[in-house]
Amino acid sequence: MRTFVELLIRYTHLIAVIIWFGGVVFSTLIAMPIVRKNLPAQDLLAIHNRFRHLIRVVINIILLTGGIVIFIVAWNNDMKIETEYMIYSGAKLTAFGIMTLFWGLYSSLFRRHLEATQPESKVIIPIHITVFGHLTLFSGLIVFILALLLKN
Repeated sequence: MRTFVELLIRYTHLIAVIIWFGGVVFSTLIAMPIVRKNLPAQDLLAIHNRFRHLIRVVINIILLTGGIVIFIVAWNNDMKIETEYMIYSGAKLTAFGIMTLFWGLYSSLFRRHLEATQPESKVIIPIHITVFGHLTLFSGLIVFILALLLKN
């Protein structure tokens, strides 16, 4: 039973990460550039708000299950965690925090830009908003690399 619970928590963490990072990649690189050319600002704002609410829940699931995974690793090692594991975990958590910061800035600035745009007009996104989306993706790749280092 214990193994089942551990695997369930790890897979929940992995699925939440895939939903968030995959959603950010899809939103930043594919959906928003295509959709903004074809939909008015009010429709784009509605789509963005739905995605934003899902992401809030997913971020909390990632943090909760990530903390539980660290506890599981400690439990399986009789509460003795190697220094290298804690350094990589701390670096991963820091990179995740930076990624979350960039996503928050991108989402907030994008939402404010859409709210300020005329409801029926096409959306032209300023470059500084797009930069935060790309920084989110870059920091997400760093989180992924650190997760691979934790695996080994």
